[in-house]
Amino acid sequence: MNSYTLEYVFDKKKPLKTALLAIALGVDLVDIAFLVSAISGDYIKFAYLAAGIAVMLALRLPTLKLTYSVKYVFKDGLSVFKIYPHKKELVFFLSGDFEILSCNESDQNLLDSAEKLYLYPGDAGIYLIRTNGKVYAVALDDYMLALILSFYGKTLE
Repeated sequence: MNSYTLEYVFDKKKPLKTALLAIALGVDLVDIAFLVSAISGDYIKFAYLAAGIAVMLALRLPTLKLTYSVKYVFKDGLSVFKIYPHKKELVFFLSGDFEILSCNESDQNLLDSAEKLYLYPGDAGIYLIRTNGKVYAVALDDYMLALILSFYGKTLE
């Protein structure tokens, strides 16, 4: 069976990520100067080099999770993934035991407590999926919704 895919890219924090990586690059250049100075005999610069490496790591590691995408893949069932630059993480896979709800204005408190896996409310229809004791808010187009409802034999509540 072929797969049908929807993808939403969360890159609102891309300017922050770029700034942090640019600062980390500057710290790398200073670290190179400390390394050259330490090798030439000023051994106290090794301490500065170690501090620079720690600062560089503190700047780079948080950038791994600042931008990501959420991918809905329907192939023999719905799988939802969060895709980071360094890894792909399965958020959930729909099995037979789930509940799907259409999201209305009256469901605002339930929507606030759900993990949002869509970018903007206008992307597509917002639906709540309850599975494994968690609630997820997803944006499904009409075709993906029809696939889910017909494949699992569910009705929209």
